Formats: sequence, C-alpha cells, structure tokens
Amino acid sequence: MKKYILILGLMFSVASFSQNITSKIENATPAQYELLKKANEYYPDISLSEKVVNFYVDDKIIDTTLEFAKNAEFSSYKLSISPDNKRLIFDFESVKNGKIYGAVVVFKGKYVRTTINEKTGQYDVMVNGKSVYMQKM
Repeated sequence: MKKYILILGLMFSVASFSQNITSKIENATPAQYELLKKANEYYPDISLSEKVVNFYVDDKIIDTTLEFAKNAEFSSYKLSISPDNKRLIFDFESVKNGKIYGAVVVFKGKYVRTTINEKTGQYDVMVNGKSVYMQKM
C-alpha cells in the first residue's frame, strides 16, 4: 500500500510543477529593440529586426528568438535575447567563416562581445566594437 501512495504522490507532485510554455510572434519590446539596435551598431553581423518570437510561462517572457529574413551569406543563423534584455546569444554558420558563436552582454553600459570561431580556432573579446583580447585555441 505504501508503494501505491508513494507513486500517486509522486505523480501528482510532478503534474503540479509542470508549466505551459507558449510562443508568440510579435513586435520587439522597446528594451529588446534597443538592445538589438545598439548591438547591431557595434557588431553589424547581429541582425536588426522588429519581429521576435517571445516564449512565455504564465505571461512572463522566459526567452526570445529573433525573426529575420534568411541571408544568403549564412546557412544557419540563430539569435536569442535573455529575459532581462542584457544578453544576446548568437550562433552563425557560413561556408566562408565556418561556425561562429558567442554572446553580447551589456556590462556597465558597454557592449562586450565574446566570439568563438570553430574554423579558425580563435577566441575574441570585443568592447563596443573594438577587439581587446584575441587568442588562438
């Protein structure tokens, strides 16, 4: 009998913690658009778009991805915005440059970008569009 009570208790506790995630294509919020605009100003390979896909749990944004027109230069282009609108995470792939991924983070009013290029094996840190550290891995 204890086994059945334990199994039922576990089943109901797991069900009560499940969340319903919904997504909506909509215009970027002013904070999201400002982050994209400033990041695009310093780093032009970051696409600028007014349309985003926001993912919600209980009417709270948990993640955002960018909606954009496909570019012939990139075979894969992924960009997401953190819920606090202080971080962009990107993942690009092209025949010319290979796979490039990293993040742009707003830190003390500056736009700090870390980039890893798998093709060249290079790690790069930039602040407001200027390289401050580069290393081969």
